Amino acid sequence: MELSKIVASLAIILGAALATGHARGDGPLMPPARETMQDRLLAREAMQRAALQEHHRRKEDVVRLCNRPLNSPADIEACRVAYRKL
Repeated sequence: MELSKIVASLAIILGAALATGHARGDGPLMPPARETMQDRLLAREAMQRAALQEHHRRKEDVVRLCNRPLNSPADIEACRVAYRKL
């Protein structure tokens, strides 16, 4: 008899908590929208454009640092570092 009263009171408490949660809007959340193929394609193209811009920037650095007379060891090292980053 005691166990049935405990189970019934727990069920009432949980039901009340669930009802108040739904009333306040704390109910189950909507699942997030799935990412579509178009979204993934746009994200991948944006990453490729960014990578291409970075490559062109590094290429310009190599041209700027290495296509001139390299008279000092610092100039040679700057050219070497820029070429390694390419």
